[in-house]
Amino acid sequence: MEKWPQQEEIPRSIIKGSGGIGADLSSLNGKGKILFVDPECAVIGFGDLPYMLFMTPDFREENLPPDIRKNVYEVKKLVVQPTFSGVSKSAKFCTVPKWLVNFKKIEYLRLAYVELDDLNYLKDLPVQHLVIENIKYDDSKRLIAAIKQFKHLKEISYDRSLPEDLRLSFKELNLKLTFVPANL
Repeated sequence: MEKWPQQEEIPRSIIKGSGGIGADLSSLNGKGKILFVDPECAVIGFGDLPYMLFMTPDFREENLPPDIRKNVYEVKKLVVQPTFSGVSKSAKFCTVPKWLVNFKKIEYLRLAYVELDDLNYLKDLPVQHLVIENIKYDDSKRLIAAIKQFKHLKEISYDRSLPEDLRLSFKELNLKLTFVPANL
């Protein structure tokens, strides 16, 4: 009869420092592959083509390898958050980088720990699903006006940071609204 090893006999690996990134890949159904990872971004692709980009506002596209950089603006899904190593309650809010306008095929945009005071410059992107988590803004009327300008928007997913009055205003825009529990 074969004997199973005791727990202390099983080899273990310990990764020190930032041993992973907090990124949800479930929507890829196991078909994507990691093309590039650094502390400021992760690029997930189908084959060798970028499909999904997780990035912090400090990420610079010139840090990508040339073969990924040339196709990075073709991504369909984009996630912007201040860090991927776990966000604490004292996370610093960031602004949405202006160069996001270069993503002409983006259908899914997730913004976490982001100040949403100026979304107007993103209005021409083909975003169909906007996910906003742990957001901050100064003027709700300006935010609603910016959201109205998204021509292709069909759905907004939100967390507890979105107040009831904004949810009602978004509902009046005939958008599908979905509550998401906090991921970060």
